[in-house]
Parts: sequence; C-alpha cells; structure tokens
Amino acid sequence: MHIERRLLDRMRLWFVTVAMATLLPVIAFGQGADELASTIEQSLQGIEFRLDIRPQQAASDLEAQGRQLQLLEQQAPEHPALPELKEKFSELQDGLASALAGAAGDAGTGAGAAQVPTAPAAFTAGMEQVDQLQRQAEAEFLRGETEAAAEYLEQAEAHMVQLEQRYGAELPAGHVPLLVTKEKIAALKDQLAGTNARN
Repeated sequence: MHIERRLLDRMRLWFVTVAMATLLPVIAFGQGADELASTIEQSLQGIEFRLDIRPQQAASDLEAQGRQLQLLEQQAPEHPALPELKEKFSELQDGLASALAGAAGDAGTGAGAAQVPTAPAAFTAGMEQVDQLQRQAEAEFLRGETEAAAEYLEQAEAHMVQLEQRYGAELPAGHVPLLVTKEKIAALKDQLAGTNARN
C-alpha cells in the first residue's frame, strides 16, 4: 500500500511536469529563460522516472526536451543552468539506450511477458480510445476552448470508468497504464478548474 502511494505521488509530480511541458510551446516566448530552465529541469526529472517503466514514451519525451534545451541555448546561451541541464540530458540519453535495449531483450526472450501480468486486449484497446479523447481535450484546452475540452474530458473519464468496472477484476494489481490515465485526467481537470476560476 505504501509502495503504491509513493508511486502515485511520484506519478502525480510527473504529470504536473508533463502538463507544464505540454503548455511550453504556447508560452515559451512569453516566459523568461529562468522559467524555461526550471521547466526543462522538472521535465527531465519526470523522464528519469519513466525510463524503466515506459522507455518508448520516455524516448519521445526526451526528444521534446532536447528541442526545449536548444531553445534555451538560443535564447540564453550564457544561462548558468545550461551545463548541468546538458549533462543531465546526456545521462538520460545513455540511460534510455540501456532501457530500450533491455526492453527489446525482454521482448525477444519472452522474459518480460512472463514477469509482468497483462491486461485483457479489449481493455487495452478501450484505454487507447480514452487516451485519444484525453489528448483531444488537451488540444482544445491549449486552444483556449475550455468548454470543448471539458466535454472531451468528460467522455474520456466516463469511458475509463466503464472499462474499469467491466475489466477491473482481470487487471494486474497496480496497473500502471490505468493509473497514468487517471493522473492525466485529474491534472487536466485541475487545469480546467483553475482556468474557469480565473474567468
């Protein structure tokens, strides 16, 4: 129970970081180099957590942060945080290579499948639909269309609840993709609530 709580706490921190990184292209030119450096640092910390859990997603996230690091270097080439951020980025690249190699090895030997219980295929397919609705909600939110974002988010949450009710007994304990999706939805709901409160 304590392990799951710690995992959820770390995942919540990661999702806040991801939410900030998602908004970064919209606000990057309106914020200072210090804020950009801070955001990159937090995002790299989140990626480090994801390396062993979902290396493919971590690879995509790391590529995005590489672009943000280039942006920071262009905007503020003498920024004091740059050397440390570059070193951390390089370390994560090395770690990612090892994680991807390990994942490929597990897939080739079948070791990963033997060690990790899997969810029903229908549940996984349904969660992909939930993820798509959640991403549509994020896109609408970034465009400032909060009502449309709220509608997509409501659909995503309702579909997720249906899937959990139908397949919950067949899911492995602490099913990470489900926890991840719940945190994504909760983070976006918080952002919508904050925006509506300001309006």
